[in-house]
Amino acid sequence: MDILLIEDDDLVAKTIIHCWPVPGDNIRLLSSYKQCLRTIHSAEIDFFDGAIVDVNLPDGNGLEILRTVRRHSAIPLVLISGTGSPESRATALDAGADDYVMKPFSVRELQARLTRVVAKSGSMRFDIPPGELTIGSVNCDLARRVLMCGGKTLPLTDLEARLLSELNRNRGRACSKSQLSKHACFREYNPGDKTVDVYISRLRRKVGELDSKSVEYLQTVRGVGYRLLTSVESNRAPHTPTLK
Repeated sequence: MDILLIEDDDLVAKTIIHCWPVPGDNIRLLSSYKQCLRTIHSAEIDFFDGAIVDVNLPDGNGLEILRTVRRHSAIPLVLISGTGSPESRATALDAGADDYVMKPFSVRELQARLTRVVAKSGSMRFDIPPGELTIGSVNCDLARRVLMCGGKTLPLTDLEARLLSELNRNRGRACSKSQLSKHACFREYNPGDKTVDVYISRLRRKVGELDSKSVEYLQTVRGVGYRLLTSVESNRAPHTPTLK
C-alpha cells in the first residue's frame, strides 16, 4: 500500500515507519498541517491507499484535515491521538474517520486496523460508467477505447484510456503525476520518466484532431500534474493553481 502519515512527533513517526510490519508498503511522512495543505486540497490525496493522521498537530488539527479530505475523497483514514474522550472519538467517527486509535499503540495493531478499513473501502468502490466521459465536444467510450466527434472516430491505447478514466474520476480537480503514474501506469512516479507527459500530449493531439476547442478541457496544472475540466469556465475559478 501507499500510505500517507501526518504526524509531528518525530519519535512516533520513526517508530511507525521503522516498525511497520509490511516491508512492501510505502509510507510518506508529512509533519505539519501546512505541509499537507496541497495534498489534502487536491486529487493527490487519492494517490494513497490509506492515511494515518495525528489529531494534535502544532499548527492545525487532524479533525480539520479529516473534514477537508471528506469533502472530495473517500480515502480510508485512521486518526491517532494521545488524548481524547469517548465523546471526541465519536465526533471524529461521525465526521468520517474510519477508525480512531489511542496512543500508545502497537504498530502491528495500527497496521491491521488500517489494512482492514482499506480492504473494506476497496470492496465498496465502483467505476464511473465509461459512457459518461466527455472532453468538451468529444465523446469517449472507454470500453471500446475510442474518441468520437462529428462522425469521426480515433482509437485510444489502453494507457490513454486509463489516464482519461483517472482524470474523469477526479474531474475538476488536479491529478498529480504521482497519482496518474500509480493508477494508469501501475508504477511509482519517477520525475525522469516522461510517460505520463508523453501520453497526455498524445491525448491532446487526438482530441485536437476531432475538435480543436475541446483541447482546452485537458489542462496542465503547473507543478502538480493535469486536470480534466467540466467546463472551460472552471479555469477562471478563484484560488486555483496557475494553468497553461
